[in-house]
Amino acid sequence: MPESKPSLIEAARHRPWYRLRLPEDLEAQFCETIRCSRATYLQSWVLIFIVFNVLSLKMDFDLFGPEQFAVPAFLTLGVFLPAGLMAIAGLHGITTARRQAGIVTGIALLDMVIVLNSARLAPQPHAGTYLILAVIVPMVVGMIAPLSFRHSLVLCGSAFGLYAVYIVGFVLPRSEAIGLPLLIASLSLVPLKLAYSREWTCKEAFLLTLEKSARDRDLADANARLTILSETDSLTGLRNRRSAATHLQTLWAEACAGSTWAVLMLIDIDAFKRLNDTAGHPEGDRCLRQVAQALAATAALHDGQVARYGGEEFIVFLPGADPSAAERIGEGLRLAVQALAYPHPGLCDGAHVTVSIGVATAHGSLGSLAIASADLLKAADDALYRAKHGGRNRVESATLAPESANFDGVRGSAFG
Repeated sequence: MPESKPSLIEAARHRPWYRLRLPEDLEAQFCETIRCSRATYLQSWVLIFIVFNVLSLKMDFDLFGPEQFAVPAFLTLGVFLPAGLMAIAGLHGITTARRQAGIVTGIALLDMVIVLNSARLAPQPHAGTYLILAVIVPMVVGMIAPLSFRHSLVLCGSAFGLYAVYIVGFVLPRSEAIGLPLLIASLSLVPLKLAYSREWTCKEAFLLTLEKSARDRDLADANARLTILSETDSLTGLRNRRSAATHLQTLWAEACAGSTWAVLMLIDIDAFKRLNDTAGHPEGDRCLRQVAQALAATAALHDGQVARYGGEEFIVFLPGADPSAAERIGEGLRLAVQALAYPHPGLCDGAHVTVSIGVATAHGSLGSLAIASADLLKAADDALYRAKHGGRNRVESATLAPESANFDGVRGSAFG
């Protein structure tokens, strides 16, 4: 369903009572929702209509007598009955509202013509009975059939016109009073009010549904924005520490389930406090954003994800990389920051911002030995400590493995 502005829906709900039509966009949406439907309900009523007409043959026989009964019998059994069965067949399955209205209107007017013909042929004392029956037919059909106001207007208007033609053609020439027939004819217009109210109610329900959908979308969007805000670092646009902790657990759980490698890197900007103290916090924030972009772009080349872990520290997640690949990627991240050539005014002239990186790698099979994601984080933190104290602007690696473990590619241990 296409989106609609809440103000438009609100305006439509408060439109005047005499304005049934909705604003153009909403009217088009409403018409689309009711364009097609099953006509089982109408089929059942047409069947009841057929049964009623067949049973009315007994009244025709009583009023017309055996000599004149042939005409109404032929019109009922030879014309209306086949037409009714064809109408039922035409309403089979899912059909358009226009088709349903056309079939129902056609069958009602056909029955009305047959009854008016009986009023013309019936003995004079009984003609009034058929005149009443003739107007009851479209009135009942208009009340029970779920027609739109426009389609009901066609049915009722046609019925009234047909009745008026009969009065002009057969009642006036006999110099009979036409007041009562015209009053009876006006009953065929009664379904218009019902159709108007029914369509108004349907449109109100449609507008309420749209309004609820709009509120649900707004709530979902607000929740999504809140989720993003709660998981995103506002300065760099990366995941924040809270989201990083959750992602680390997921990364390690997937590595354990798939028995694959998992890599975690901790990255720290070297001498960042001096940059802040010398150039000021705005320049420090700008530096953090530049470094974050460089790390994220490089990590993405290896399906890695970067988060801001706190202050000037970042964390990188790499699924599936073995120890040697992890060390190469770590070196690539270091070079990416170095390539920024971002000036560091807190160091000697010409110095640029660099990073120290601690890489921790573990195989998922270690999960069965009670090694958790926290151990992977501690190993990366220990490696970062060695990188910082080893001269900075360098990468140190550690591979988690108990002393008894023997994995291919394992070159060291974070456990003594």
